[in-house]
Amino acid sequence: MSTLEGILRKRKLGFYLKWAFLALAGLIFIFTLLICYPQVYYFADKVSYKNFQVYYDKKIPKEIYSILDTVHQLIQKSDCYDPRLKFKIFLRSDANKYTIFPGQFPDKSIGWTIGGIKNVFLHKSDCATNTAYNHLGHTRTLSSVLAHELIHVLIENKWFLKSKMAYFDKNSLSSFGALWKEEGYAEYIAGDLPITLEEGLKILNGEIPPKYVPHFQYFKYWLAVHYLVEEKHMSFEAILHDNLNLEDVLREAKLAQ
Repeated sequence: MSTLEGILRKRKLGFYLKWAFLALAGLIFIFTLLICYPQVYYFADKVSYKNFQVYYDKKIPKEIYSILDTVHQLIQKSDCYDPRLKFKIFLRSDANKYTIFPGQFPDKSIGWTIGGIKNVFLHKSDCATNTAYNHLGHTRTLSSVLAHELIHVLIENKWFLKSKMAYFDKNSLSSFGALWKEEGYAEYIAGDLPITLEEGLKILNGEIPPKYVPHFQYFKYWLAVHYLVEEKHMSFEAILHDNLNLEDVLREAKLAQ
């Protein structure tokens, strides 16, 4: 091979590598755009009301306004409410839709909030009946599930670093691997627990087994935070910063019932 042929081949290879890199970068950009802004490529309808933007896979019924009014009343009670914050909520009536991309609709939980970009996705919802579903068909009111998820958005907005550092604090993590303080506060604000206080205490005391373990776990987080707020008169900021152990708090909370 002559020197000239070698130079030309290198240039040609460099040309192809450059365009391959640009194509890959373009695909990554488009993928990131779709993850962060899923509204650009699906959802049949959108409603903007107060601080909420709601996207749905079919025509949004008028009942959504009373649902959002309830959500607004609930989250206003929290220590972290910020009237300037806007919320993006993505709903679907069919759990088999929009399953292509990761980091969007949950396939196990009833809902979740994507940290950083603050998008809220629920597994399955019926806006007309104010109902949210998980993958097993368990239901809660849509308004309470939205309030729960938006508390995560508000906590991240106000205490971003502390809320994320909690993942490295063993006392902030439950045996289930959840941030019990944050989840418990979200349940405290949202209300409408899937387990009644009477049933939850019986499970906690070993009198009956839990019907669905995740519901019982979240009951424990709620009970602990409810006790700290209502009986110990702690703010959520104080709860978040204090070195509290879930099992210790639950023992105190049971005695207070």
